[in-house]
Amino acid sequence: MPSKAIAIPKNRPGKVVEPFLHSPPKLVMAPPDMQPWKMTPPTLSPLHMTPPNMELPNFSPIQDHMPLPTLSASTFTPPQSFLTHQLDEPTSVVKFNIHDPTVLVVGSCYDDPDDARPIQQECTVTIFKVEDVEREVRGDAKMIARGVYEVRKKVRPRLQEMAVINTPSGVLDLVFSPYDPELLIATVATGEIICYRVRLGRYTIKQISTHTLAPNTPIQCLAFSPTTTLAAAACSNGTVLLLSIPRAPTKDNTLSPLATIPAHNAPCLRICFAADGKRLYTAGEDGALTSWKITDPQNPRQRWTDTHDRGITALLAWPTPFAADINKKRRLLLTGSYDHNMRVLDMSSHVRPPYVRQELDLGGVPWRFSPLPALPLNKEIKSLGAGAFSAAAHPDVELDTEIGGVLAASGKGGSRIMIHKQKFEEVFLPKRDGSDIVNWTTSDGVLMDHEGREKQYYWYDLADIEEHGDSKVYAGDAVAIVDYDPLFKDAGEQRLRRGWRLVSVSRDGTMCFWQVYVE
Repeated sequence: MPSKAIAIPKNRPGKVVEPFLHSPPKLVMAPPDMQPWKMTPPTLSPLHMTPPNMELPNFSPIQDHMPLPTLSASTFTPPQSFLTHQLDEPTSVVKFNIHDPTVLVVGSCYDDPDDARPIQQECTVTIFKVEDVEREVRGDAKMIARGVYEVRKKVRPRLQEMAVINTPSGVLDLVFSPYDPELLIATVATGEIICYRVRLGRYTIKQISTHTLAPNTPIQCLAFSPTTTLAAAACSNGTVLLLSIPRAPTKDNTLSPLATIPAHNAPCLRICFAADGKRLYTAGEDGALTSWKITDPQNPRQRWTDTHDRGITALLAWPTPFAADINKKRRLLLTGSYDHNMRVLDMSSHVRPPYVRQELDLGGVPWRFSPLPALPLNKEIKSLGAGAFSAAAHPDVELDTEIGGVLAASGKGGSRIMIHKQKFEEVFLPKRDGSDIVNWTTSDGVLMDHEGREKQYYWYDLADIEEHGDSKVYAGDAVAIVDYDPLFKDAGEQRLRRGWRLVSVSRDGTMCFWQVYVE
């Protein structure tokens, strides 16, 4: 029998969580540590003088090259959360709706997702409304009274719980359909996928069907193909199920696998599709990363297998499907492992298995990679105005292809903001003839510079979020935002700036929000 959503009555709304009213940051300038010039004793030359003891800041480059300043936060100045909400249950997954960034869904599971048991244990899916509100950034009150400072604006989210619906067991993944923005699919620990209808603008949720695909076998995650209605489900018995999910799956148990792939000898934790939909990548606790050709979904064929030293816990094809830079950058495959490392595999080369292009230590087990959504170009933000931004809702807005990244939920390491940025040394290349830079791409979509050389992009761990303490972080997500700049003006009005609103949730139920900006 389908579960009924527990709607929050309109005359008794759910708890509203307001953003923190942090005191405004103050610019503190400390003089250098210097002593007056000291003259040597008269027995020595009177020109022998000791210079002041001045120490300049030590800015150590990240890896072997210094990236351009990208975010308002960094590993040295981590972002400060401005909204925190305590949930009643341990959280396993959190997702924004890509078509409506005011819709946030949260799933709970009492077991850690990588050790979920197929037991009947009531958990929940909760719908939150994330509403943009304008706040004031105030400086020194005396300076405002004298007219030196003006009251400045900022955009912050207000969180409100709108509806809750029960599930028969722990929720391991939540996925919105890329073809129907109101279709939400949950995978649970007892082997079912549950289809919900989430009404945008109403913030209601209704269960429409349940499909048992792998009885008593946790389904770790689900992924949609970017080109067809094909989907894949990863199971803890090591198999991967290929499904065709209609736009309105209204009847129970009408979905049956088109094919069952015996992919791994241990639980399959992560899967993702290639951008063209012709390949499926699977990763498991056995450390195996496998590519499958799925042009014929009923007869998938294995193409190659690579092996990590430890189990693979996170997987993402880059650029992600539907991304602004999908045909302009080298194709990559990002993996995370129990050894705390994020590896960048080069999929544009013809070497198979692909070679490791870059490797970064995230300080914790990267459980999930959540792409940072595309940002609008600076010239577009004035017409958009302040607030959350969705590229799907603004198809005519030109997007920035030069900056992207992921939010990595890194277990006890907290969350990491990983940015994919052009290598610093190659941004200011001199032009031979003084002509304008002309960007062009090769036949396989790799962006080149004006010298006919490939633009080199690298991944940087630019900001670490560690406010969750020792509690494990398994879930995080992000939306693009346009906010007011507290310092600069254009034509007498506050300038707008771009960035991301981030949310991460730890196993103790603490949900935190941040905002970081592209400089």
